[in-house]
Amino acid sequence: MDYVHPLAEGTSICGRADFNEMFPYSLRSRTLPVLVHYYREVERETARQVLAYVEKGWDFHVTRLGMRPAITDQGECGPDAAFDVFVWKGHRSCLVDVLSGDVSTPWDDRRSFMIVDPWGPYGGEELEETVVHEMAHASQASDDWYESPVMFEMSAVFTDQMYANRYIKTYFDDFQAHPDWALDRDDKYETWYMYGASLYLLYLKDRFFDGDPRFLSRMWLASRNPPGAETDPALNEPDFADALDAMLADKGFSYVETVPEFSRWRWYTGDHVDDRHFRHFEGGLDHLKAARLALAVDQEATPGILSVTKDAPMMLGTSYLSLRAGANTPDAVYVALDAPADARRRFVVQAVPGLSPDSDGETLDLASGPKRLRFAPDSTRTLIVTVLPTGPYDPDLRDEDRYPFSMVLSAHR
Repeated sequence: MDYVHPLAEGTSICGRADFNEMFPYSLRSRTLPVLVHYYREVERETARQVLAYVEKGWDFHVTRLGMRPAITDQGECGPDAAFDVFVWKGHRSCLVDVLSGDVSTPWDDRRSFMIVDPWGPYGGEELEETVVHEMAHASQASDDWYESPVMFEMSAVFTDQMYANRYIKTYFDDFQAHPDWALDRDDKYETWYMYGASLYLLYLKDRFFDGDPRFLSRMWLASRNPPGAETDPALNEPDFADALDAMLADKGFSYVETVPEFSRWRWYTGDHVDDRHFRHFEGGLDHLKAARLALAVDQEATPGILSVTKDAPMMLGTSYLSLRAGANTPDAVYVALDAPADARRRFVVQAVPGLSPDSDGETLDLASGPKRLRFAPDSTRTLIVTVLPTGPYDPDLRDEDRYPFSMVLSAHR
C-alpha cells in the first residue's frame, strides 16, 4: 500500500506533544548516540539501512576526516540526548536542521537532527551518499552554523567524493557553466553551483595538502566564531577565508591569491584533463572529463576588440576567452586589457595551455602594456581573466557587481 507520512513538509517535529504517535518506532545504534525514528512497522528494514549509513557517515567524517561529531541534543528533540534521524516518506528532500547551541562553548555550534526520505528523489541508489552528505552538515554544525552557504555545500560534496572515491558530474556541470560567478557565490540553490564548487577544495587538497582531505577539518575548526552572525554577517569572524589565509600563509598564498591559480586548474578539466592538476580517483575520470567550461569568447585570433560585458566576471569570478590560430591570425598577436577605471578591483590575465612541457600556462603582465600571445601552429590558446579585490576581502560582505572588460588583439605592440 502506498502512503506518506501524515506530517506535511516544513512541519516542526521536535517538541510535538504527539511525537510518539507521529514516530512510534525507532532503532538505536549499538555504537553511537544515534536514534532512527520511523512511522510504520513495515519501514523497519529501511530504517535499519538508514541507521547503517548514518553510522558509516559518522565514522567517515569523524575518524577518517577528523571532523567533530554531531552534538547530542540533550532531549531537545526525541526522547533522549541521542542524535535523531527521521525516516519520513513523502518529505522528498533530505536535510540536517538545527536546534539550540551548546551554551558551554563560546562558538556558534548547534545541536542537529536529520530528516531523510529513502523513497524520494535522493533515496534509492543514492541513499547512502545522501545520508553521508547530510552527516557532513551535522559535523559542520558542531563547529559553526553560520558560515558562507557555499562552504557548507562545497565541503559536503568534497567529502562525498572522498567517501565514494569518485568525481560527481552533476554538480560540476553547473559550476563550470558559470565561471563568471564569484567562486564563493551564494546562488540561493537555484543551481548546483555551490555543490560543484567542491572542485576548489579538490584543488586545495592536491595543490597544498599532499592529497590529504583532513585539511577540511582544520579549516572548519579555525572558522569557529561567536554567536550573532546570523543577524549581523559582519560578526562571522573568523570565517572560512580567514581560516584558509592562516593555513596557506606558510605556502606563500592566501584564499584570494589561490583564485587565479585555481582558475588555471579549472581549465584542465573536460577535454584538457591531464596528469598534473587533479589526482585521479579510482572511480575514474569520466565525470571530470565531462565538466566542460563555459567560454565567454570562442573565435579565431584575429585583430579586434573582444568585449565581455553581459556576463562579465564578478569579484573572484573568471572569464575564459578561447582563441584559435587560423589562416587569418597574424604572425605576432599582441593582447592588451581595456577596462573602466575602478579602484576596487584588479584583473589577473593568464594564458593556457603552456607552450613547453614543464609549463601549464603563463601570467601576462598587461599593466605595463600589450604582451605577445604566442601560438604553436594550428593551436588554440585560452586567455583566463580573473577579477581580484585591491583591498581586504570578506566573503560575507561581497556583492553581485560585475566588472566588464575588453581584450584588444593587434598585430603590433
